[in-house]
Amino acid sequence: MYAAEVRQTVISMLTAETGCEVEQLSDGGIHVVARVPERRSWQEHRAFNPHPGRISAVTLGEGAVISVDAEDLDWARQTFTASSRDELFRDQMLVELVHHGAQKDLTVYGPYPRFTSPRANLIEPPYSPEYTVRVTDLETELSANPTMIDRTQYPNAVFRGPGVSGRPMVLAAVAELQGAIVGIAGASKDSEFMYQIGIDVLPRHRGNGLAPAITATAARAVFDAGALPYYGTSNANIPSMRTAIAAGLRPTWVEVLTRPA
Repeated sequence: MYAAEVRQTVISMLTAETGCEVEQLSDGGIHVVARVPERRSWQEHRAFNPHPGRISAVTLGEGAVISVDAEDLDWARQTFTASSRDELFRDQMLVELVHHGAQKDLTVYGPYPRFTSPRANLIEPPYSPEYTVRVTDLETELSANPTMIDRTQYPNAVFRGPGVSGRPMVLAAVAELQGAIVGIAGASKDSEFMYQIGIDVLPRHRGNGLAPAITATAARAVFDAGALPYYGTSNANIPSMRTAIAAGLRPTWVEVLTRPA
């Protein structure tokens, strides 16, 4: 997958989720649009549950799109249209989102930076040689051996149990020491076209290069599965951002989301 294909995949997802048009994500303007609930069934739409999408803001770095219910268009236009991209994601505008969302029993999350990359840009980071890294269908392994790991130690990489619908973990890169798993980069099938990578390394094994190594390994496996890998973190999680960059992933878009309170 080349850079243009990566960008097009991300844009297709964002247009499905916000209800905007393609050009509104790249023309440098600030656009307020009405969400289109019917697009929830599009294959490009991520299967977050719950994902009402009632208020969201996204940017690819070139302007921004704010998506709201049709009944909130006047409020959003008065509040955000005169803003710049940077102002939109600063405290004052986020406070406006929080206050308005609270009236609808919604909690605002973000801004969240999202990382992705063409396959050719992925890096093979070195890691300490006493560890081994492999790709596996981890949920199948865990179904056969539920005590294989303590799921609570891997909240980002293994966040659901077997059989949960919506966003299944379809593959994982695991780091092992003497046959014991010490790090996991799990990929969830967020849509038909995009799999999200979540990663955890046990505290005593950090600093050995495992995090970027298993992230890059999982990303390559996602490409092999015919999808685009992406990596999300919070805007304060600097170690996580460093992991993404060390694996060859790059900042691609920023989003603010709402979920039921």
